[in-house]
Amino acid sequence: MLKPKLTNFTDFIEKPKPVIPKTKYQVQKEINLYLNIIVFLIIVIGLYYLYQRYKYKEYHEKQTIQKLKEFDEYLNEFYIDDMINKSKNNNTM
Repeated sequence: MLKPKLTNFTDFIEKPKPVIPKTKYQVQKEINLYLNIIVFLIIVIGLYYLYQRYKYKEYHEKQTIQKLKEFDEYLNEFYIDDMINKSKNNNTM
């Protein structure tokens, strides 16, 4: 039969890896990379927005003119009806 052996359990514990501190230059380099990506995305989104505005400019102008015409027609009908009602009221008195 085999005899039990004494073991040292500290050999089984993993030793922590040494932490290599980053220099200021490395930290600043990482921050600059992230900031550049964010600024680039903001510029791309802004350019896309301007392109969409340019693309649909004519459509929005036509739609605005149509709405103004409809509003003008509505006001003209209202005033004409109002004038007719006033003239009827004046005639009945």
